[in-house]
Amino acid sequence: MFNNCLYRFELKRILTFQFLIVFNSSFAQIGDLGPVLDRFPELIVRDSLSFIISEGKSSPSFSSLEGGAIEIEGEDISDVEFFILNSFGIQKKIQAKIFRNQLLGLTIATFTTEDDEYIDHFSFKIVSKVRINVKSVVGFILDSEVTLVHPRILTPTIGDVPKPVIVSRQEWGAQPPKFSYSNHPYIDKLTLHHAACCSADNLEDGKTQVLWIQDFHQNGRGWNDIGYHFLVDRSGNIYQGRPESVIGAHVGGANTGNIGVCLLGCYHPPETNCFEVMSDESKDAIIRLFGWLSDAYQQNPSVLLGHRDYFGTTSCPGDNVWYRLPILRIDIADYIESMELPPIYFSKAAFPNPFTDQVTFSLELKETKNIIIDIYDMLGRKVDSIMEKEIGPGSISLSWDGKNILGQRLGNGIYFARPMGNLDLKTVKLILIK
Repeated sequence: MFNNCLYRFELKRILTFQFLIVFNSSFAQIGDLGPVLDRFPELIVRDSLSFIISEGKSSPSFSSLEGGAIEIEGEDISDVEFFILNSFGIQKKIQAKIFRNQLLGLTIATFTTEDDEYIDHFSFKIVSKVRINVKSVVGFILDSEVTLVHPRILTPTIGDVPKPVIVSRQEWGAQPPKFSYSNHPYIDKLTLHHAACCSADNLEDGKTQVLWIQDFHQNGRGWNDIGYHFLVDRSGNIYQGRPESVIGAHVGGANTGNIGVCLLGCYHPPETNCFEVMSDESKDAIIRLFGWLSDAYQQNPSVLLGHRDYFGTTSCPGDNVWYRLPILRIDIADYIESMELPPIYFSKAAFPNPFTDQVTFSLELKETKNIIIDIYDMLGRKVDSIMEKEIGPGSISLSWDGKNILGQRLGNGIYFARPMGNLDLKTVKLILIK
């Protein structure tokens, strides 16, 4: 159980920190890929018969790059090419991979370099039928997807909070990872994202959109797999991304120990066509998912952050979600508290009841205890006692045979089984018949 007083103090501190953050606005999927090098860069535009050719270049990056991407505003884009200088100073042309974001009306063109081929800038050429704008230029830095050698696989503890129903990778048609995952050495961060694309109001649409994001991450960015560990659609379905025990690719520079959850849809009103608000179904699913993750990996909900809270380089998870994070943390903590089971409880009713020969009490213990259950008749007289020392934890069964302390068979009637000591269990009414 979390201390709510301490938690609310921590919440106040986090709120104060959050409102000091200044961030740049960008389509979350491209913002998750790397730092923005330019916004609305200057383009050289020329007409060529029935096409318009737009050319531009990135600013130099302070970090080595293994690729890049551009966000393009406009329709009827026929072709995109990138150009880099290799280690010999020779220009190299790379055909772009193109992805269309129908929700925002944007086209994203990406490229990756060959192994061990690193650059600090690049140029590009866009062929279109109408004039276009390049909204942003993004660089793919080398450490966007961390690779660590850690042989131990973290396993969730079996706590009080049930794991929610998860749509498996097989169910949404996931492609296999390109290479082996790197295991988390620990879990100490929880992060909420929005897709800024790929909204889905039902299971079938959700499967399609999750597969689109995996394709974008694997083939557009060149990552091993979809970057997130879980994704949630607007009807509350939860999809498994990467296993949560492995390092993801969703907060560059802070992926180790970080479980990332992506909310499908677009929740940042300053962006075009990005006015969605979190549905009640999505909110409930996020509370259940983060509640289970917090309990299973022993994390206080106060560690939950939005993507923008790390380095301030993105608007993710969007204003319409981000401002609700403080309340979500409280809701998650309350949900966990509501799920916590007492140290000992009857897991099911005494059976059979009424009984003739024997009645069985089924209990669940979270720790080792001494158990005493006294049996009383209708006049309040103690007629027998059931005792077990140092039993548990786990499921246990205790029985009473309808006899008194001397082993004599008792008569028909009503009896009461009263747990003694600090067991905090209710008295059970029993009916003995011959």
